[in-house]
Formats: sequence, C-alpha cells, structure tokens
Amino acid sequence: MNRRQFIKLSAATVGTSIALAGCTADNGAEDVKASETNTGEKPAEDEPEEEKPEPEGGDGEPYTHYDLDVRDEREMGQPVWIDSDGRMYGRDGPHVTVSDDWWETTDVLYTFEDGHDRNVQTVIVPDSGRIIAAVGGKGETGGTVELLDRDLSGHETLYQFDYGYVSNSLGHVVHDDIVVISCYQLSKYDEGRHGNEVILSIDGGETFELILKPPVNVTNAANNHIHDVEYDPYAERIWVAMGDHGNSQLFWSDDLGQTWDVIDDRGQISMVTQVAAFEDCVVLGTDGYPEGILRWERESPTDKPENVDSFVRPHVQIQKKADEEKMEMYARRRWHIREDDGRELCLIPFGFSPMNENASESVVLASVDGDEWYELHRTDTREILLTNVMGPLSMDGDRRTLISDSNQGEGYQIDATVPKFWE
Repeated sequence: MNRRQFIKLSAATVGTSIALAGCTADNGAEDVKASETNTGEKPAEDEPEEEKPEPEGGDGEPYTHYDLDVRDEREMGQPVWIDSDGRMYGRDGPHVTVSDDWWETTDVLYTFEDGHDRNVQTVIVPDSGRIIAAVGGKGETGGTVELLDRDLSGHETLYQFDYGYVSNSLGHVVHDDIVVISCYQLSKYDEGRHGNEVILSIDGGETFELILKPPVNVTNAANNHIHDVEYDPYAERIWVAMGDHGNSQLFWSDDLGQTWDVIDDRGQISMVTQVAAFEDCVVLGTDGYPEGILRWERESPTDKPENVDSFVRPHVQIQKKADEEKMEMYARRRWHIREDDGRELCLIPFGFSPMNENASESVVLASVDGDEWYELHRTDTREILLTNVMGPLSMDGDRRTLISDSNQGEGYQIDATVPKFWE
C-alpha cells in the first residue's frame, strides 16, 4: 500500500472523531461507546452506562483498547517542534518553517543562506522563547547549533560538533532553562570520527558547553554514538544513552555533567534510543528486538540503578503480527508532560528501521506512570515512518497531538486527540 492509498482509505474514517473505549479494530468487539466527539458533545446523562469489555493487554504487553481520535491525515512538510504556546516549527532544506494552525498552513520563518550544507536538521524552542536551529552535519563537517536573533535579522553559532548532526527524532530535551543536545552520525573508525558529543545549556539556549564525549570501547560495533538524552527533574539528573552494542552505555550525572556514573561495563546494556524519567521509574525505549519498554522502578528520585539487571527487559513488549518474524523498529522522539499537580503523560513513537528492507510498521505507545502502556496507533506501510510526537500541551482540554513522519519525502502527519485512557 503506498502513502496516497493509505491516506485515501484513512479519509473514509475522518470526521467520525470518536475516541474508542473498550475495543480496537482487531479485537472483534462490536459494542463501541462514543465517549466524546470533537464537537465536545457527550452522551446524555440519562443514557445507561454500557459495561466495557475487559481490556486486552497487560502482563508484559501494551493495552490495545484505546485508539487515537484522528482529525486528519496529510502530507505537508516536516514539523519537528511545538512550543508552549502551540506554535509549530519545521524544516525544509535551509528554511526554518512555522505554523500557528497545527501545521495546516506554514510560512518560512528564517533561511540559512550562508555557507555550505545549511540544511536545517531540527528546531528547538525552550520556554525562554529563543529559537535554536541545528544546521548541517550530514557531510564531512560537523553540524552547528545556531541561535536566531530575536528580530530574525541574523543568527549566532553557539556550538559546532566535531562530527555529526542533531537528529530530529533523537537526542535532545528541554526542561525550563535546561537544554541538552547530542549529535548523531555513523562512525568512521579509521578516521576516528564519531557522533559522540553531548552539550548543555542552563540559560535557556543562550550558551552551550560540552559535557560528555565518550571514547571508543570496541571497534567491532557498528557505531560509537549518542542515541538519546534526558533531563530528569525529579532527581535533577541528566541521562545519556549510547550505542552501539559493545559501545553501548547508560550514563547519568547529578551535577550537570561535571561527573558521570555508568550502569555497568560498556556493552552490557541493550541498545536503547529513548530515555524517559517518571517520578517513580525510568523507562528506556528499545533499539530493536524485543521492541518495547525497559523499566527501572525507584523508591526515591535520587536512587541509582545498580546494574543492567535493574532494568526489566522487556517490561512491555510490542506485539508483532502472527506472520511476522520481527518488526525491526526502534523508539523515536517522545513527548512528555509533567503537570503541576503531579500527573504525567508520555507518548513514544516506535518507527521501523529503514536499514531493514522488509520492515514497515510504526507504533505509538503512551503511559501516565511508566508502568502500564497503551498502544494508541499503528501503521503498517513503509511509506510512513513515525518519528516524533508534538503535543498535547496538557492532559486536560482537547489533548490535541500531531504525530509526524519528519524524515521521509514530503512528510506525513496524523492530527489527532489523545484519548483519556487514564480514567
């Protein structure tokens, strides 16, 4: 099925706008209760409450009885960030693009015209409002981190990596004035070149400094590069996940990168590509089989994992189809809300690996506690590679989200509502 066929088929369901509770397309249930439509209408109070069937999942599998309430599906460029005001930012060659209507229309905000390899890789906008663009880095020259002038009259280079680029689907996180960014690239062992730098800003993206550059452990692994970074506000801790295989490691720092602890000997931990810190646990999104979630439960935020066995693997495993040998997908850029009242919501897309010519699926998992996970969406076409989630901005209100393929072709977006699966 090609992308346009998929969109045509999907369009037949657009407009129903029903958040499903108690069934999925493949569980055989016929009794579906429309809990709320996108018009805000709710069932009349005098209607009898229908008994919901037992949810499928649990015991190491995601629950599958909730689906995204899809508003629209479309192809329109590559959005990569949403700020706290709901403004979306994207990339288009040397252009930073912007949208104020959830990516229905876009405008060019800024263009990098000077120099070679000025393609925008991603855009990051912390609460300070500073617009940071990661530019270039897919050639021989390391990419740069650029700060746009407030009046958009120019830009300032804040940092240049030795080698590699900032991925739009891995390796950057923002919390208040803390911004952590890493670079990514396939290693060139014979030249000593690796995408293995982590940089930090503590002033909302005004300045950056290098805080970690792990050396090579083995050369018979595919790469020595950074997969993901996380700022854990409960422990005031920075986490860094590194691959591949014999070079894999999980680092953490409780002093903003001045010193580092590690989970175990290099290469002992399985490869992971996402780190998400919940109040009571830390979870890792996997890089390959078994696809899903590793989890370490902590009693206190300042606890430290003892070794790789501290992480249950797999805590939750995404289920493949009966006729599949394996899915070959890995975790992409998450969206994590931490409300002032202590509630949390984390969405993690898992997209197929383009290096496997038979892989085709993308899945979106969601959790409010890092323990129970819900599969909210799944695609099974190679034309769509879900790479990041933008929104919702709150666990209340319309809970609108945009799930994007920001890597391939013209880009693909799912504009949807996250169902309230936590109630």
